[in-house]
Amino acid sequence: RIMGGTGTGKSSLIRLLTKDTGVKIGSSLDSLTTDVQLFRFLDHTSGRNIVLVDTPGFDDSRSDITDTAVLKKIAAFLLNEYDRKRQLNGLVYLHRISDPRFGAQASRNLKIFQNICGTKAYKNITVLTTFWDSVSTEEGLMREEQLKSTFFNHIVAQGARFMRHDRSTQNALEIITHILTLTPTDVQIQEEIRIGGKGLEDTAAGSIHREEVERVLAKHKQEIASLGKEI
Repeated sequence: RIMGGTGTGKSSLIRLLTKDTGVKIGSSLDSLTTDVQLFRFLDHTSGRNIVLVDTPGFDDSRSDITDTAVLKKIAAFLLNEYDRKRQLNGLVYLHRISDPRFGAQASRNLKIFQNICGTKAYKNITVLTTFWDSVSTEEGLMREEQLKSTFFNHIVAQGARFMRHDRSTQNALEIITHILTLTPTDVQIQEEIRIGGKGLEDTAAGSIHREEVERVLAKHKQEIASLGKEI
């Protein structure tokens, strides 16, 4: 399963691997992915049929889809896989190494991703850094080390692996080769709902989004109250 913010290179990676020219690649930070999509191809190295799962980003730029809708779509897909007793080999999280700062949106995206996966699945995570051709080698290495030691340190400590993507097909296949060495697993949100009997809003991932909505509502109420006093 491939996740990451809008514009991190998810569709480009899928197009490289599948050779499917129908995979749309955006030229801006406006997301083109609206639903969970499955792409299949034959990995000639292992002889295995691979299924790539592309997901819309939580920082979606369109006005017609909310983060809640995105989470519902991802959860629905994962629950369907769980009910069919199919597990995930790997969870690929893309991040632009060219981003000078790890902002609030990036932190929130990562936190939701972590809570979808759960610590048991951290060993199946590959953090894939992209856009290395947009930074100098020295700058890229410095940012990579900062990401490993700060923002991603918890999942790295639990077995997640950092890899770099250089836009080449060979490199993309090396990522798949690594993922195929991993033991398939279920993820936390599946077990929370199916075993724990929780509603989506009560899962760890769902609660993060609910807290964010409550903070935004509280802020808007405060702004409205302030405007009322001025009027």
